Amino acid sequence: MKTYVDWNVKRLNLRQMVARRDERILLAIGVSNGIEARQLHHCIYDLYEQKAVPDYIGGFITFVSGYLCAANYGLPDMDYILRHEIVEHTNIIEQATWLAALDTGSPALPIGVDIDTGYGNEPSSIVLTCRQVHKMGGQYVQIEDQYAINKTCGHMDGACGSGKQTISAEEMIELRLRPAVDFARCQDDLMVMARTDAVAADGFAEGLRRGQLYAEHGAELIFIEALLDDRQLADAAAAFKGSEALLVANMIEGSPKTPYKSPRELHEMGFGIGLYCVGLGLTTRAAQQRYFNILGKGESVTSGIELDANRWFEGFNKIIGRQQTERFNSIFRS
Repeated sequence: MKTYVDWNVKRLNLRQMVARRDERILLAIGVSNGIEARQLHHCIYDLYEQKAVPDYIGGFITFVSGYLCAANYGLPDMDYILRHEIVEHTNIIEQATWLAALDTGSPALPIGVDIDTGYGNEPSSIVLTCRQVHKMGGQYVQIEDQYAINKTCGHMDGACGSGKQTISAEEMIELRLRPAVDFARCQDDLMVMARTDAVAADGFAEGLRRGQLYAEHGAELIFIEALLDDRQLADAAAAFKGSEALLVANMIEGSPKTPYKSPRELHEMGFGIGLYCVGLGLTTRAAQQRYFNILGKGESVTSGIELDANRWFEGFNKIIGRQQTERFNSIFRS
C-alpha cells in the first residue's frame, strides 16, 4: 500500500564511519536543544553540497553535552544533571535530527552522549543508563572516572574549585567501563568513549596510563581530558598512534586548560576525534548578550544591518520545520 511519506529516515552508523575514516578526523559538535541540532544538520549538508568539507574530515557527530544540558536549566556542569535529564535531552536531539533528515532527504548524523559518571555506583546503573541512552538514539556513550559526588566539567576545578577527584583506574574499569562495554558489544551501533580526568588530579603520565588501560579493557574511543599544553597534546597523540582506539581531543573556546586547536591542527597531530562540545553555547551567549544590550539601551536590533529573510524570522521558521509541518498537515487531505 502506498504511503505519503517515507518516515524511515536513515541515520549514519558511527561504527561504520569510524571503520571507513581512513586516518581522517571525525568532528563531534555539541548542541543544547532541538533547533541547534537541526541547524547543525542543515549546515553540514549545505557544506557537503558546496564541496566545502575538507578531505581530512571523515564525518560529523551530533554530541549531547552534559555541560550544555545543565546550562539549559540555568545550571553549571557540576553534578546537577542526572540520568532522566540526559536521556530526555537525547530524545529531544534524536527527534530534531530525525525531522531534519526528513526535511533534507539526507541521513541524520550519529549521536554521541555524555553520561558523566554513569549515574550510579553499581554496574547495573551503568547498564541501565547505556540502554536508555541507546534506546533514544545514542551511538556512543562517554563515561568518565571522576568521583561521582563531586563530578564537574573537565575544564573546571571540582565542586569547590580546589581540584577534581577521580576514582581508581581499577574501580573505573570494574564498575563503570566493563558494564558499559559489555552492553555495547551486544548492540550493532553503540560504542564506548572512556574519559579520564586524571591529568588534573595526578598528572599527565597517569592520565596517559589510564587512557591506554581503558583502551585495553574495551573502550574504542579514548578521551584524556584537559591536556595542558601543546607538548601533552602531541605526546598523547603519539602514544596512540597505531592504536585501534581513537583518541579524542576536547576543544573549548577560551578555556584556560587545553590550547585551542582547529580540526585541521588536530588532524595533523594525529587525533581521531575532535570534540567541540560547548562552543555553540558560548557563541549563542555572546549573540544573546549583544541583542539584550541593544534592546536595553532602547536601540533597534535591525538598525544598519541587512534584513535577509533567510537570516531572520523566515529562515528560523524553515530550520525548525514550519514549512515541513505545513506539508505534513496538507498531504493527507484530499
